Amino acid sequence: MRNKNLLILTLAIGTFSILNTEVGILGILPIIGSRFQISIATSGLFVSLFALIIAIFGSVMPIIVRKVNRRTIMLSTLLLFVLSNILGGLVTNFGLALFFRLLPAVLHPVYCSLAFTIAAEISDMGEASKSVSRVMIGVSAGTVLGTPITTLIANNISYSAAMYFFALVSLAALILNYFVLPKEDTRPATSIDDTESQDLRKVLVKKSLWVSGAGTILIGSVLFIVYGYVSDLLSKLSDFSSTQLSLALFIFGLMSIVGNLIAGNMLSRSPRRLVTIYPFLMIVVYLLIIIFAQSTALMFPVVLIWGMIYGIGNNIQQYLISAAIPETLDLANGLFISLGNVGTALGTSIGGILLSTSGLMMLPIGGIAILLVTFAVIVFRNKMVHSELNEIENQVN
Repeated sequence: MRNKNLLILTLAIGTFSILNTEVGILGILPIIGSRFQISIATSGLFVSLFALIIAIFGSVMPIIVRKVNRRTIMLSTLLLFVLSNILGGLVTNFGLALFFRLLPAVLHPVYCSLAFTIAAEISDMGEASKSVSRVMIGVSAGTVLGTPITTLIANNISYSAAMYFFALVSLAALILNYFVLPKEDTRPATSIDDTESQDLRKVLVKKSLWVSGAGTILIGSVLFIVYGYVSDLLSKLSDFSSTQLSLALFIFGLMSIVGNLIAGNMLSRSPRRLVTIYPFLMIVVYLLIIIFAQSTALMFPVVLIWGMIYGIGNNIQQYLISAAIPETLDLANGLFISLGNVGTALGTSIGGILLSTSGLMMLPIGGIAILLVTFAVIVFRNKMVHSELNEIENQVN
């Protein structure tokens, strides 16, 4: 096995390149509309259909390709992202652009789920959550930093330049992965034999898995019910200028990475406690937004706290599924990606309804309501999942 830290860094960069492509498009929907002469709602298909494909394939693709060499499928995924983004930047027909946009989404969950799985498998005993949290940094960075960078490129150069930026980042990740990913599979021998196929049905009917899945969906929705409209909230309610907004989003991204690291340490030491109190941490954040939303100066420290708690939430989503079915981490991480995208779609949809009917201030209020439901689900989950992931890692290391 190569240097573990280098391998985990490589996996984080790979996930960053993929999430950069997925989420970076959010800031350039108006530019897409202008380029292809379509409405903003139609250009939104670049986001909604991408998320839908991930939600559909996230739980099945890791199972379908589980016997394929991991290095081969992971490099193939990154290569597909490179080629699709280049071709997407070249075409001038909306249908073709949408096709090349959606094509790599099929393999998106394969790379990300394997990255989380490998990080857990190569970790020392009791350190799986810390290793996964370091890979999760790539998710947070791609999610939060991809949008402002892509928007800057598209606004100052062109839509095509933004697509080539996606391709360039994916190419850099591909090259690094080529030299660092081990040629031999890191998985235990038992994870690819007939036993896994025989036990898969037993895993899927575990009640604790689907209760944990409900928690993952709820946390995803509660994160995006407000963050999905963060630009509107900060610019319209808090009167942020465009420069202040860019700075705030950058700070948010950095603090979400800090949150990933904090969550990794806490989930390794006292996972049940962190999972249980998390809804109340987010309630505090949303109460602060409600109280200080009208103040530009006071919202900056709120953004700091918000970003950190947001990052912790990303880790908890992944942890809930992994702790429920630690015996099959490939499936667990595929389900995390699939259900996480369901939560994202649900949160942004609910947020859109609240925004159109009641205004921006209802977003954090709606988030608090969902958090109360989330707490009830987590309490129920805690009664069903008697062992936490760090206590039973000997099954997956």
